[in-house]
Parts: sequence; C-alpha cells; structure tokens
Amino acid sequence: MNSINSRGMRVIEEHSRGIRGALVALAVAAGLSACAAPTPVAVVPPPPSVAPAPPPVAHKENSPSFTETGVASWYGKTRKAKRTASGEKLSNKAMTAAHRSLPMNTVVRVTNLSNGASVVVRINDRGPFVQGRVIDVSPAAADELGMKEAGIAPVRIEVFAADQSTKPAVTASAN
Repeated sequence: MNSINSRGMRVIEEHSRGIRGALVALAVAAGLSACAAPTPVAVVPPPPSVAPAPPPVAHKENSPSFTETGVASWYGKTRKAKRTASGEKLSNKAMTAAHRSLPMNTVVRVTNLSNGASVVVRINDRGPFVQGRVIDVSPAAADELGMKEAGIAPVRIEVFAADQSTKPAVTASAN
C-alpha cells in the first residue's frame, strides 16, 4: 500500500485516518484512565507547630544548696550557764540547732518526714555526737516538729539561699 497511483491521495488519506484514529484511541484511553479512582495516599498530619513548654527554671533561692536526710534528736533542758560552740548561751526557747559541718549561723529548714511539720532553725552549735543522727534541735524546735515526746524523728535538712541572712555572725563577745 505504499505504491503511488492515481489513488495515492486516497492511500495518504487512509494513512492519515489511521494516525488520527490512533490519536483518538489514545485520547479516549487517557480520558478513561483519568476517570479511574485515584490510588489512596496516606495523609500524614504535619507535626504540631507549638513546641512543648520548657521545664520551669528553678531559681537559686527556690533550690536548696544543701540537702541531707537522716535522724534528728533534740537536746534536753539546758543550764543557762552552758554555751554553744559559737559562744552563745544555750536557750530552750531559741530556734537553734547543732550540726557537725554546716557553718555557724547557717539558717536551715528542718522537715519532719513522719508528719510533714517544718521549722526554720539557725546552726549555733556542733553535734550531734550520736552515730546515725544528723542534727540536734533545740527544745522549742522539737516542739514545733512534733518530735519532743518520741525524742527522735526522720528529717530532711535543707539550706536555701533565700533564708540566709546578710547580718554579721553572732559571736561570744556580742552576748
């Protein structure tokens, strides 16, 4: 059919009709494929745009610089003439305590772990000198802590910067 004759025009027309037919068939196929159901695509939600809040920043005043847990005891009624390691006279009514290593005049929060009672005392003496004990508190502090009757109690000792005074230390000559 590749011959050229008087009907050559017709051969060309038939040939062009074949190409046109193929193009139409291709267009119909493309159109039908567009009508087909789309392939499902998993939709992943975008990550949340809000970042989680950072943990609260603890200020130095709110965080203890020293913490110790152990057993507290209290020292019994004392003679007025007796003096502490700092040189102060012992007082049954003062909110004071004895600790082996904390500096004199350090203000300490003592919490009774049995009942939650808490008291603020000032270190003015050394001790306790009984194994297993971490602090000796005055009779007034023991009363506030609810440990006077038992004599001892499990406690947590905390030193906070906000509790510390800027006053000069009390010395024996100041009394």
